Amino acid sequence: MAPSSPVDLLEEKRALRREMGNERAALSAVERRERGAAACARLLALPELADLAGRTVAGYLALDTHGELDPAPALDAVGARGGRVALPRVAEPTGPLAFHLAGGAELVTGRFGLREPPPDAAAVAPSALDVVVVPGVAFDAAGRRLGFGGGFYDRTFGRDAVSERRPPLIGLCFDLQVVARCPAGPDDVAVDVVVTESRVLRREGPR
Repeated sequence: MAPSSPVDLLEEKRALRREMGNERAALSAVERRERGAAACARLLALPELADLAGRTVAGYLALDTHGELDPAPALDAVGARGGRVALPRVAEPTGPLAFHLAGGAELVTGRFGLREPPPDAAAVAPSALDVVVVPGVAFDAAGRRLGFGGGFYDRTFGRDAVSERRPPLIGLCFDLQVVARCPAGPDDVAVDVVVTESRVLRREGPR
């Protein structure tokens, strides 16, 4: 299959974002909660999240307005099992994400109205994270990911950004967000694992 032109790729992404937004909006609050709990249980059962004592897992705060799957039950369990939870902060609108430990720090409203750790919370370098749970609009079995268009995870975990070590990236989503092929360009970073309420998909090949 010939690669899409930049214009075509952009339109494919826009169309899929609209489609996935409608699909998520059709879920009731009860369905989102039940499916989210099942997905979090599958996430916690992964070998990447075994023996959490002393390890740092990065997550995210779900956006209700986007109908995102809420990882809070899994992140709470990470803390209960001796792990540390880090959350992203948007330091610069065109830069990479900054990660800070969430424990004991009161969240503040940052850029774009997102809740995030304050700048003075303990920082964790992306390469020092043990696992990163990544949100997304859509994923496919090859690990391709469609985000919300900001490019933050791509700039943070791309080849040029993390030269020392890239932690495992785990996409967390509802099963309806897994598509046959997710539109992605050369700078779009793929995840290593996709977890939904009903299955776990692992990307094959080199990271």
